[in-house]
Amino acid sequence: MVNENVSSDNVENVDIAKDVLNQLPCMVMAVDLDFNILFLNNTGCEWMGDDFENVEGKKCYDFVQSSHCRTDNCRVKQAMKNDRKYVWRNEITTGGKTFPIEYTASPLRDKDGNIVGGVEYVIDITERVKIEEEVQEHSRTIMELSTPVIKLWEGIVILPLVGVIDTMRAQQIIENLLSSIVENEATVAILDVTGVPMIDTSVAQHILKTVSAGKMLGAEIIITGFSPNVAQTLVTLGVDLSDIITCGSLKDGVSKAFTLVGRKLV
Repeated sequence: MVNENVSSDNVENVDIAKDVLNQLPCMVMAVDLDFNILFLNNTGCEWMGDDFENVEGKKCYDFVQSSHCRTDNCRVKQAMKNDRKYVWRNEITTGGKTFPIEYTASPLRDKDGNIVGGVEYVIDITERVKIEEEVQEHSRTIMELSTPVIKLWEGIVILPLVGVIDTMRAQQIIENLLSSIVENEATVAILDVTGVPMIDTSVAQHILKTVSAGKMLGAEIIITGFSPNVAQTLVTLGVDLSDIITCGSLKDGVSKAFTLVGRKLV
């Protein structure tokens, strides 16, 4: 309930800054140049499971542990040394719990502008990380569905590609194809790029790596469906495909695959 009878004199007796910091749902901690705790808001005390009176004047790293503590990677240490703000992600252990955080470290100044310590603004990002992991998992699932490897015949697998291929998807293609070669004990794998409008140098290099890796697994890789634009681009880029079996169409590629496994396509 709001007290409408509060006067300006009453407000002057309130430490507004401290009260605001204590209302924040994140940890705010100030330390001196020797990392002794000068201030810790209510959320910080709750995380540590202790009262401010018990932590004041003591080392921050005795109550909050992370991989950065007591190293040159400590962003508070860097903020004090370099007179700048840092934002970083890390994982901390405090109050018997370990969780991911994002923290902002800034230099702490006195009234004359001299750096006398550092300030940390720490956010618990457990839920954010969980959501990010779910999104990444969904992205991986979608990517896998967009690069299906099909068993065409005993010893033959085919991977038809459609759409733009960036470096990330190219890596997924390599992993899917090589896994399928092993699982199906394939001796021939067809990589059909008919539906790919453009292949740049980076993706071409991934294809060459796929061919090399496939040969190490005992399989021949046949690439089919190079469009005129893609073929011209690869020539312009100087990509060497001389050691790769290529066919103009998927039909020709399948026929070649059957020949390699000792069968005739009628």
